[in-house]
Amino acid sequence: MIERIPPQNIDAEKSTLGSMLLEKEAIFTATEILKPDDFYREAHRLIFQAVSALSGRGEPVDLVTVAEELRQRNLLEQVGGASYLASLANCVPTAANVEHYDKIVEEKSVL
Repeated sequence: MIERIPPQNIDAEKSTLGSMLLEKEAIFTATEILKPDDFYREAHRLIFQAVSALSGRGEPVDLVTVAEELRQRNLLEQVGGASYLASLANCVPTAANVEHYDKIVEEKSVL
């Protein structure tokens, strides 16, 4: 039997997370539209949860704080390490389009 792969857009997931690492407003936009289960990749769910937790506590969100949050949860290596977080921030030139990325992720999660 052939296993079906659910609809997904990994580039949109990366762009959403990268935007959240770059811009505080992107965090608010993303958390209003998305929930962790909207992400196809488990690593992306975990990163989204870490960013959301930091933001919810009123703490700064950047590569260092997110990496530390994941490290404290013993999840940093599971998500690909600090280098993967850096690659997310580098994959998006601006956070201005975060709402569009968020809607793509959300749309794919409900298909």
